[in-house]
Amino acid sequence: MKYIINFLSTILLIACFSISTTFAAGSSSNDKSHKNAHSKDYYKAVKLIKSENYENAMTILQALVKDNQDDADIHNYMGFSLRKMGELEKSSYHYEKALSINPKHLGALEYQGELYLALGDIESAKENLVKIDDICFTQCTELKQLKKAIDSAIN
Repeated sequence: MKYIINFLSTILLIACFSISTTFAAGSSSNDKSHKNAHSKDYYKAVKLIKSENYENAMTILQALVKDNQDDADIHNYMGFSLRKMGELEKSSYHYEKALSINPKHLGALEYQGELYLALGDIESAKENLVKIDDICFTQCTELKQLKKAIDSAIN
């Protein structure tokens, strides 16, 4: 019996470490079936976002979303870009859309939490932190980033 318990414990441990849950903040959803479905234009928009060229990224993302209305990653990046451009209401819509498509989208949860902070809603940001913590098996990047943002907002 002891050997069976040890064997099952080993299998469970291997399964836990086989699951990858860490993603770059906002990069893409944790839906592996969607991983390679993005176009070159999507990655061009991501590159523009990383260089803080949000307006040009939005032009590309707006074209992409027309044919990909159910792509949580596109909506997440639209929300991020709009938030950085000061369009908080529009940003909120796209985070909500991303999370309606994929409620476990770590990037959207983190960035929506940062939007809540920009709106002075610390409690909602903390709720997103709890959601991220429930999804991550370990301290994922999104959890650390939102916790840091919340701590900064409080202090």
